[in-house]
Amino acid sequence: MEEVEEVRLMIADFFSYEKYMSLIIIIFNILLIYAALMLIVFLERKMFKKFIDRRDRQSTDKTNLIFLRNVVIYTTYTIGFISMLNQIPSMEQLSKTLLTGAGILAAAVGFGSQQAISNIVSGIFMVIFKPFRVGDHIDLGGINKGTVIDISLRHTIIRNNENRIIVIPNTVLNNQSIVNSTIVSTTTSTFVNVTINYKSDVNRAMEIMKEEALKHPLLIEHRSPKEIEKGAPRIIVRMTEWDRSSITLQTSVWASSSANAFALRCDLLKAIKDRFDSENIEIPQQYITMNNE
Repeated sequence: MEEVEEVRLMIADFFSYEKYMSLIIIIFNILLIYAALMLIVFLERKMFKKFIDRRDRQSTDKTNLIFLRNVVIYTTYTIGFISMLNQIPSMEQLSKTLLTGAGILAAAVGFGSQQAISNIVSGIFMVIFKPFRVGDHIDLGGINKGTVIDISLRHTIIRNNENRIIVIPNTVLNNQSIVNSTIVSTTTSTFVNVTINYKSDVNRAMEIMKEEALKHPLLIEHRSPKEIEKGAPRIIVRMTEWDRSSITLQTSVWASSSANAFALRCDLLKAIKDRFDSENIEIPQQYITMNNE
């Protein structure tokens, strides 16, 4: 009978009014903290967006602001999460430990997140030393190239020419060679190479390449004032190679950005090919002779 009475008392205690009220208060406090957290994050995003848009209008570097925005928002989320944990009696001691700071490092190491810490440190180094900025066009080799759109605590996000998002851990960027096409200037040079056969008029082919380049709207002026004063040509076409069946001609053209340089090169290849066809300048072709014996 004593055991039955003990069980009855435990059940009565579990379903007591005080327990229900305590649970309701905990849930209410957590929801209140969550609502306050979402409001604070919304205001932070709005505030930083205002500053970032102002940097855009002034055409100044916004990398530091974007990184600071990410740090502030992540910190706010962390404090909010720990505050919600603090509302649960069994989690109160854990939340206090996390808030001291030492618990965060211990938890990170305990869960094997040394890589995450390395990413954060690498992100801080990149913001300080600036091998690239938000808005720069970078090339990491292979398909990993595009425009930097965000630098967070753990990774960097770039958008490639196909409008696809590439997420790269900061440690990878910190340990890799990076080709930055826009850190000094957005203007970009690209080579246009064409080949003709030995029967074609080389001088006329070079003149066609020059004419098509000069009339393209994406071509920009790259000569210095002294070069313009001295009459240096805007477009120079050179013979760079010849072999058993072809002669290679090359010119360098300049555009205002990497994207425009790509479009300029593609347009010129098409325009030069059309002009070559109309003026009987032949492009070398491979022929296979088959003997039937």
